[in-house]
Amino acid sequence: MMVINQFEKVLSNFKKLDKEQRKFFLTALVEECNPHEIYTLRQILQCKCYGKFDIISALPLELSIKIFQQLDSKDLCHCREVNHKWKNITQDSTIWKTKCIEILALYQGQEATKMIKTPKEGWEHMYHKLYQREINWNNGKVQRIKYLKGHRSHITDAKLKGNILVTGSSDRTVRIWDLETGQCKLTLNGNVFSCVDFLLTEKVVAGSTFFRSSFIWNMETGELLNELRGHVSAVRCVSLSESHIATCAFDGSVIIWNWKSGEKIATIPANATVIRIFDTKVLSLCGTTIKAFELSNGECTFSAPFGTGLLGWSYIQKHLSTIEASITKFDEIDKNALELPNMINRIGFNYSSRAYDFDTRNGMMVSVEGVNTLNMASVNDIYNPKEIEYAHCKFMFEYDLGKEDIKTVNVDSNYRRIITGCRSGLIAILEFG
Repeated sequence: MMVINQFEKVLSNFKKLDKEQRKFFLTALVEECNPHEIYTLRQILQCKCYGKFDIISALPLELSIKIFQQLDSKDLCHCREVNHKWKNITQDSTIWKTKCIEILALYQGQEATKMIKTPKEGWEHMYHKLYQREINWNNGKVQRIKYLKGHRSHITDAKLKGNILVTGSSDRTVRIWDLETGQCKLTLNGNVFSCVDFLLTEKVVAGSTFFRSSFIWNMETGELLNELRGHVSAVRCVSLSESHIATCAFDGSVIIWNWKSGEKIATIPANATVIRIFDTKVLSLCGTTIKAFELSNGECTFSAPFGTGLLGWSYIQKHLSTIEASITKFDEIDKNALELPNMINRIGFNYSSRAYDFDTRNGMMVSVEGVNTLNMASVNDIYNPKEIEYAHCKFMFEYDLGKEDIKTVNVDSNYRRIITGCRSGLIAILEFG
């Protein structure tokens, strides 16, 4: 009885203490406890839910999800190990959708996030696939190769936009491929083609030949809209805009036509190697100079030194296509975009690879060494490439890319794939995820 009275007296005195005094008393009491008493105290606190305070579990689910969305994938995995409540939160699809959008925006730009669709396997599974694909891409490890068979002779040129690939060949055909299905949508006949271009908005495709002419077709029906003649030697480059087409040839001229009517607008003695047409101007590489000419009269309105040749030109064209797919006006171009990474500026004409393309957003270059070795390198360290590995990947079928003579290379940075055109007419799609 006396013990109970003493206990009640101690408890009564404890209630009279202020906050600091209580803290001091509890600290002294715990220091006097033996391990078993500490364990008992812990059990009592847990039963009363007075253990570690879990602020995340106490918050509304929507708010907890918003907090977890700020974490990276590695931290989210650590959070799963805390308790069942946190594990359930980290499995919310909203979080992993955010992670998918982030990884696409980081490596492929905001445009890629607009193409994202709800995956059947769930957002978390999709994130794991995207994450692994980036690792494979950065390490040059191909996971699958798909083949497109149709051309009977070597691929001379290839243009890629989204899932549509247009190829020209010396077998006298231009083919339009759907990379999503792997099917050839149309085969267009003409002559031995040297270069191609197409416009998805206008649904037209152009193919120019080694025999001086250029063909314009409707890329849905295959109807021949126009055949243009005017050069006196082989056409080396063709470029389409909404209403005009520009071609440059080994005869030293650039010719502008209205591709809808077939009317010749201007002939420009530019001696250009490659060209790109805009709404009212055509941009060209003329030796060691970039020049822009008015479509209407051929007047030169822009000229700047350019000592990096086709390598630099290819980088710029890919960069312009990457930063804004809808650029149609020369005046919309930030002229700083014509400045190149230091390494490309330094090597210029000395770079010897015969086929290459760029992932300009991530500063990567893919090139062919020798006949069939594909290399990947940083544009700031081109002379230290790593070989792309594909010898043992899945779905090799009866073809062996290692025995092909690669003629063209297209880098699709949005879908993380490389498309190669070969001397045999075979087209190979190298996928990394």
